[in-house]
Amino acid sequence: VKNITVNVGRTGALTPLAQMQPVQLAGTTVQRATLHNSDRIAELDIRIGDTVIIRKAGEIIPEVVRVLPELRPDHTQPFQMP
Repeated sequence: VKNITVNVGRTGALTPLAQMQPVQLAGTTVQRATLHNSDRIAELDIRIGDTVIIRKAGEIIPEVVRVLPELRPDHTQPFQMP
């Protein structure tokens, strides 16, 4: 995970996104994956620098499904939603 950004939807809903190195997934190049909401961020304990497992939800939307904490760099900080 290179960065975590937050998009504001048309209704004002905040959607966090993980930005990653480009990877091939189900025939497409993926650089961003949804983190859904702040509860999911807390559940995953995702941090910038983490190595993650992603999949395509509904075969379309890339999402982070798991963090590999054993590969986490030292001195990372938990992400805080704005």
